[in-house]
Amino acid sequence: MSVEGAAVTYTTPGSDFARILSETKFAIDFAKIKSDQLVLKALATPINPADLGQIIGGYNDPKRISDLGTSPNEPVSVGGNEGVYEVVHVGDAVQSFQVGDHVIPLLPSFGTWRSYAIATATDLVGVNGISIEQAATISVNPATAYQILNQFVHDWNRDGSGKDWIVTNSGNSQVSKFVSQIATRLYGVNVLSVVRDGKSAAEIDHLKQLGAKYVVSESEFNSAEFDIAKYTAGGNVRLALNGSSDSTVAALVRSLSRDGTLVTYGVVGGTKIEYDARLQLFKNLSTRSFWLTANTYGNPEFKRETVNKLVELYQRGEIVDVPYTKVEYKGGEQDLAKLVVDTIAQSKKSGKHVIFY
Repeated sequence: MSVEGAAVTYTTPGSDFARILSETKFAIDFAKIKSDQLVLKALATPINPADLGQIIGGYNDPKRISDLGTSPNEPVSVGGNEGVYEVVHVGDAVQSFQVGDHVIPLLPSFGTWRSYAIATATDLVGVNGISIEQAATISVNPATAYQILNQFVHDWNRDGSGKDWIVTNSGNSQVSKFVSQIATRLYGVNVLSVVRDGKSAAEIDHLKQLGAKYVVSESEFNSAEFDIAKYTAGGNVRLALNGSSDSTVAALVRSLSRDGTLVTYGVVGGTKIEYDARLQLFKNLSTRSFWLTANTYGNPEFKRETVNKLVELYQRGEIVDVPYTKVEYKGGEQDLAKLVVDTIAQSKKSGKHVIFY
């Protein structure tokens, strides 16, 4: 048996995605698969900002792949770092997975934008028991939220008093939505979420349903009159999460309680962080960075543990998947690269998009 596959590939970095990305066809002959290899069929692969940064260059160098199929190909990089696959064939020596299992790549730079892939068991994490919609996006945004909440504070107050607080900008982002769920439901930590001006009542209500205790606009948060104590009633603001590196950073730092920590995990709104150094000095504040990619390369087993924990949380209903836009890949004569380029353009206008195969 053999299958024909398609991959979205590139050989040089750049931001002109329509010019740089192309479709590469390949074939996988199951009879030629090595004993320690598996054949995977793509089920769903997201398009994330980090994927675009990788293609542009300077962010998480991509791998060169010369074995898309069972016949060698010219070395190419494949776009995408996240996605869920179904195991459709296993080599004789593979014992940890079987046909029908759902799996995701363990490490970044797997090159997920392809309809089929060849992998080894050590490349993968099983995600059986949750929906394809949940598994497709489990590896980046919920994993980022979970690891941040466990990496920088190890002694959350869990006595039910609600004394501990988190303040986060980029409140409408996928990461923030998972922070609100995990912080409130697992650790009993309150969340104040800062969103851009002009969000609708429905959007704000949705954030509160996910767990944010309060949602405030950027203009209100940045105002000199803003007083965090009016919201926290004197609670301990232990983490301020910065996903945008924009004008709200100074107010995030002002909102921290003594010995609090500012954690920067994104730069979508800018590349400079500015705040009053006196606050850091006199309140003994810490400034830390978080990059899931570096965490995963540095400690792959922690990433595996994170995914396993998130699967449990989904199964118990303690977290729910955050809505995104689904895009269908029909296969056949449809050009996968063109579909990805078109979807990238749409994602810049209307948020996270995921291609379903």
